[in-house]
Amino acid sequence: MSGSEHWGQRPRDWAELAEPSNHVLFTTVLAALALAPGAKLLDIGCGSGYALALAAEQGASVTGLDLTPELLAIAAERVPNATLVEDGMDRLPFVVGRFDAAVGFNAFQFADDPAAAVREAARVVRIGGQVAATTFAEPERNESTALHLALEPLRGSAPQSGHHLPYGLSAPGGLERLLSDADLEVTQSGEVPVVWAHPSAELAVRAVLASGGGAMAIAAAGEAAAAQALLDGVKPFTLADGRVEMHNVFRFAIGAKRH
Repeated sequence: MSGSEHWGQRPRDWAELAEPSNHVLFTTVLAALALAPGAKLLDIGCGSGYALALAAEQGASVTGLDLTPELLAIAAERVPNATLVEDGMDRLPFVVGRFDAAVGFNAFQFADDPAAAVREAARVVRIGGQVAATTFAEPERNESTALHLALEPLRGSAPQSGHHLPYGLSAPGGLERLLSDADLEVTQSGEVPVVWAHPSAELAVRAVLASGGGAMAIAAAGEAAAAQALLDGVKPFTLADGRVEMHNVFRFAIGAKRH
């Protein structure tokens, strides 16, 4: 199973249960970009288009790129005027300087070569344009790490293809170094607290099973085992009324193209 197939197994659950959980991260970074009306924005690894829709609502002219056709189909529903491209992030199919800004929301750590992917993002923005990247902060600062750890033994029980490194860029300064190495001038960086909230443990589990890591665990050990591992994993974050809340911290960095 390829990386794109992992993320396309449960596209509606990803679109409706998982992506909206990062709403505050998307809005924070889009606000920091301060795009002018009509600005051309590329969302690299756009998934089901949640952030694309937010940017379009703010007046941006949006293009989304993703490897997973099932997610792009939902993005087309969400943002009918978007340009959507099925391709990977390591070699972008766009000419130099086409965009005013490019964003990679929790995307670059899943590239075959994150440094190359950011260099490509820099290539396709104009001089003076911006590239934004986000990722989890350190694992120990994210309560959702418990769910990653719950699935890890299952994913490890069978060979897996594709890259699943959710914390690959999470070290302090990791995003800034990535942008600087692409000859971008880091202009902004910061942290965004994000609460992943779900009405029930069942919905929290469905959200994670829709991720690439969830699909890998299902492929390796079966859906029942993966779901049970996650149900056990969310217990510490389940409130008396049955709701689930996991407190996470994301990092972002924005770089400007100097020449």
